[in-house]
Amino acid sequence: MVPLMGGRTVAEVGDALDGDLLGSAPQETADAAAKEAVAALGEPGALERTVHLSFGDFSGADYAWQIAADHVVHGWDLAVAVGADPHLDHDLVTRMARWWEQWEDAYRGAGAVGSRVEVPADASAQDRLLASFGRDPRWGS
Repeated sequence: MVPLMGGRTVAEVGDALDGDLLGSAPQETADAAAKEAVAALGEPGALERTVHLSFGDFSGADYAWQIAADHVVHGWDLAVAVGADPHLDHDLVTRMARWWEQWEDAYRGAGAVGSRVEVPADASAQDRLLASFGRDPRWGS
């Protein structure tokens, strides 16, 4: 995330992030990487920058939402898989759903997310969001 937020292209980053990046201190390395990513997003003008991804150019804000969506959805996947609490922060779900509305069709058309899962009309905001990403909210129930 940091090099892309800094204006580099995927081609320029190349294989710099291949291999074992966690080394002998994976928790500390992951924590440091997370702090660097947060700092990159907090730089003046970061959210207005153009970020060059393999599938097009996006604003820093949209890239941040893409990363957040990936973490939230896969975090839910992992929570369900290991039997942890899969409940997501309601405010985050609401804000993510607002962002996702404008991108869902494009992502689905590109094959980046599965088909929308049918949920009851009275489904929770979390269940509706997960279903829009092709997840069945009943998994692990």
